[in-house]
Amino acid sequence: MESTLLHEVNPADLRAIIREEIRDHLKPTPEVKLIPKNKAAKLLKKTVQTLDTWHKAGILKKKYLGGRVFYLESDIQRLEVK
Repeated sequence: MESTLLHEVNPADLRAIIREEIRDHLKPTPEVKLIPKNKAAKLLKKTVQTLDTWHKAGILKKKYLGGRVFYLESDIQRLEVK
């Protein structure tokens, strides 16, 4: 983390600096789409067991949400091309 010393900064300038920093940290991130395990298997024309094997091999990373398994849409698209 960077540190900056402020000397003789007026309140208006300090507010502007803080606003700019907050705005930079709140920039929207790209939307992440999750695909359920069964749908991912259908898209890839593979079994869910194959997806589990690929996860163990580091080919495909699982995401857990509410006890269910999902995959990133971008990862599925990457594998569809191969």
